[in-house]
Amino acid sequence: MGWAVQLKESVIEDLRWFGKKDGRLLLKEIEQKLSLDPLADTRNMKTLRKNPVAQRELRPLGKYRVLFNVREEREEVTIILVGEKRGDSLLVRGEEFAEHHESDSIE
Repeated sequence: MGWAVQLKESVIEDLRWFGKKDGRLLLKEIEQKLSLDPLADTRNMKTLRKNPVAQRELRPLGKYRVLFNVREEREEVTIILVGEKRGDSLLVRGEEFAEHHESDSIE
């Protein structure tokens, strides 16, 4: 049995911003990767340094970023936000998200 993947309510709006088709494709990819092993350290999944937003980051489909937290004891993953990386900026629903820096996790 895989890990349980939950979404914060705001993540639904994050995904809708990409449009129906892309949002569904992105959600499917995210759930597939995170339900298998959200603690794996790979080229596209890593632990972030301390920051107030999330513990880990997933990079699905190249340009997207998913910030999430893991509760190992419950085998539970909570997706905090989904955005798009453009240059040095993380855009969430088209707006620059300044609270997250790769060099900077909660819970």
